[in-house]
Amino acid sequence: MLGVVLPFLGPFLTERGLDAVAVGLVTAAFSLAKLGYAPFLGGWVDRGRWFPGMLSLHMAAAIAAAAVVVRAVDPWVLGAAFLVMGLGYGTVLPLVEAAVLERPPARGYGFVRWWGSAGFIVFATLAAFLLGGGRLDYFPIALLFSLVALGLVAVSLEGEARPRHGVGSGAGVQGAVWALLAILTLHQISHGPYYGFFSIHLGESGLPTGLIAGLWSLAVLAELAVFVKGSSLQRRLGLRGLLGLALGLTPLRWLLLALPPTLPILVIAQLGHAITFATVHLAGVQLVQQLVPEGARRNAQALYSGLVFGLGIVIGTAAAGPLYATAGGSGSFVVAAGFAAVVAVAWFVVSRRILDGSECGPVP
Repeated sequence: MLGVVLPFLGPFLTERGLDAVAVGLVTAAFSLAKLGYAPFLGGWVDRGRWFPGMLSLHMAAAIAAAAVVVRAVDPWVLGAAFLVMGLGYGTVLPLVEAAVLERPPARGYGFVRWWGSAGFIVFATLAAFLLGGGRLDYFPIALLFSLVALGLVAVSLEGEARPRHGVGSGAGVQGAVWALLAILTLHQISHGPYYGFFSIHLGESGLPTGLIAGLWSLAVLAELAVFVKGSSLQRRLGLRGLLGLALGLTPLRWLLLALPPTLPILVIAQLGHAITFATVHLAGVQLVQQLVPEGARRNAQALYSGLVFGLGIVIGTAAAGPLYATAGGSGSFVVAAGFAAVVAVAWFVVSRRILDGSECGPVP
């Protein structure tokens, strides 16, 4: 689904007549639902509450909202539709993720997570074929199809996603976890210009739609490699060391994107997605899982999803709108680089509070 949204949502909204600020706000609305509702539901599930069809009903709401986008042109209607879409998709993800992290395969979490990267590449390629050549009006159809596919998978996971542990308190998120979540959220904020305006910036620079989609897919290929080799990276550096390395290198990627967009620079910058997204996610999601008791893991993963990929993207993309309108693409990425450098420094200050379970025993 993200293989359709990330490369094409910004250009689609621009074609529908939305200005830069409105594009940022609608993109932010897609992640806003994760912020309040998903953590509430995660804690609710940890306390032993689960109703039949929980995943399927949420995905049905997302699919219905995507159907509205087919005809919608008003920014408020589009924003509301993407808010509901994010509510459905953003609720299913942490419930399934927590279940996977509780019983990962012998080859580690990354071995499961790389399938998401592969799915991104397949759908981004198909979407580029469908939407290229001035056919962005078909974006809602591609989005709807991807959500239906995701909904069919969610139906098959209803039993597996349900917690198998005893009823927890729904609490148990302590200070060290909040410090980690704050760092990861701030890191995600620095991605605002990238998620909201990378495609628009390249389009305004004269790059064709197919090449832009290819650059998105290249980034996901890079992240896929990290997920496949994630277990060996964990054993060598530990989760804490892995996260620190990735946060320290993130400003360099944004500085590359601030340069004039030549193909060699763009290729190097997109390969950097392996660091700024995949490595950070690989370390961050597992550290969060390790730092909370068993009966609070749905709540913790929902907080992780809600804060990092909810609040972080909401603030980042909403701020990126006026920033892009004022400073343009290059200026926006310079600001992102400076912000990411501050986040890296903050991590090295608070990281001593974070116990890395992978340094104390076998990597799960």
